[in-house]
Amino acid sequence: MAQEAAVDDEAPRVRASLHGEYRFRLHLMNDLPLQTQPRAGYPAELGQNLWATNWLRLTGKVELDPTFQLVGQIDLADGVLFGDETVGVDAAARPRDGATAFDRSGIDPRWLYAQWLSPIGMFRVGLQPSHWGLGLLANDGTRQPVFGDYRYGNRNVRLLYLTRPAGRDVPLNLVFAGDLVYDDPIAQLRDGERALQAIVALLYGDEDKGVGAYIVYRSQRAKTANGLPLGSPIEEGLDVWVLDLYGRWEWAEPSGGNLFAAFEGLHIRGDTNLTRTTTRERHDVRQWMWAAQLGREGDLIDVVLEAGYTSGDANTEDGVQRRSTMHPDHRIGLILFPEVMAWSTARSATLARNPEFAARPSPGTQLLPTDGGVSNAMYLFNYTKIRPTSWLDLRLGWIWARATSALVDPYRQRAESRSVSYRGGDPRNRDLGVEVDAAVIFHIPLPHEMGIEAGLEGGVFVPGRAWDDAAGNRMNTMGLFRLRAGLAF
Repeated sequence: MAQEAAVDDEAPRVRASLHGEYRFRLHLMNDLPLQTQPRAGYPAELGQNLWATNWLRLTGKVELDPTFQLVGQIDLADGVLFGDETVGVDAAARPRDGATAFDRSGIDPRWLYAQWLSPIGMFRVGLQPSHWGLGLLANDGTRQPVFGDYRYGNRNVRLLYLTRPAGRDVPLNLVFAGDLVYDDPIAQLRDGERALQAIVALLYGDEDKGVGAYIVYRSQRAKTANGLPLGSPIEEGLDVWVLDLYGRWEWAEPSGGNLFAAFEGLHIRGDTNLTRTTTRERHDVRQWMWAAQLGREGDLIDVVLEAGYTSGDANTEDGVQRRSTMHPDHRIGLILFPEVMAWSTARSATLARNPEFAARPSPGTQLLPTDGGVSNAMYLFNYTKIRPTSWLDLRLGWIWARATSALVDPYRQRAESRSVSYRGGDPRNRDLGVEVDAAVIFHIPLPHEMGIEAGLEGGVFVPGRAWDDAAGNRMNTMGLFRLRAGLAF
């Protein structure tokens, strides 16, 4: 009988599972002032003070033990349920400008891939996520930030091969991948932007305790009208190399927790005509960004300090594109980067696309919105998470940030040949401001591995002089309050 049981245990088994999460958020925020132009018809603010959103994510998996998996993921009912709509920020990836939760834009297929664990390594093919390190460049949009929610995630039609060249017991992982980018911060296949990538990655250890390098070559193309009645379309292109280094290590400490240090830093180098001008057909791309973390994690309390840097660009017309932007799912806080910076850059891009000012959008305007990612900034982000019981999570954090170059609005620098900030102020003012955030979150377990999440989170942002208007007036203090509710199953 024992032998028969062993044979049965080794026989292939098919297992299917479906997991999901539903999230409801109710937001309250005071007016966010934005630049405008008299002919644009946009108000001098965002226009959104009270609104609600929801989102349902389903993840299904079919497993043929021990070697084969088929994985799929889809987002449904993703968008605004009711409340105020934004105005004049259409260039953002998610402009929150309508009740979109139950129309076509609220449906987003994310993953559908097959994975095979072979004797020589793992093969994965299909529409799949992409993640590396702290998620500054490649972020799969599934890692819960301290404040706010993940919303995006890189997705590629990818053929991937992972192997351990020194043997299965040596944690040296070598990855080769080829991508057709489906959706990431600078290309969307559905919009006709075709980006191909070749990737080689080497990681010794794993994400929690390891070091490695991620090398990418990217070639991106799209056709665009040239603005002339009889002219043929122009092929816009981007060709860049990326070197991304990552490391994380942790050490046990006497109280039972772990001390850790982590770092990710990357350099992007190449050229593009996405930002071309009448005098410069192609621009060089030279961008840097990095983030470093030091902290202590334990059952009761986590304390983490993160410092980060993204290169800026005070002169977008000099033939070199230096402004870099972290992935928006590497989320820092609730207000400065996800709201103030995101909507200021989106308004700038929307003005640049307005037909009142030009027959066609100025080249490169699609790259202006940050969508919540850290851009042209250095920052300190310190947070503490306390779990006095299994059902209560308390969080407190603060952020200080400063621009790494003059905070110049690229649209007005090109259209008006003058350098001003996003509100028309002196771009030499680099102080972005200080933010304090807090959250109280309750976790209620239910039968059958289900659970309810409910809580409150909010923040206060005191703007720095970088957000002054043309008359030198300070931006008012911003506040954001969020009611969180959700179900995981």
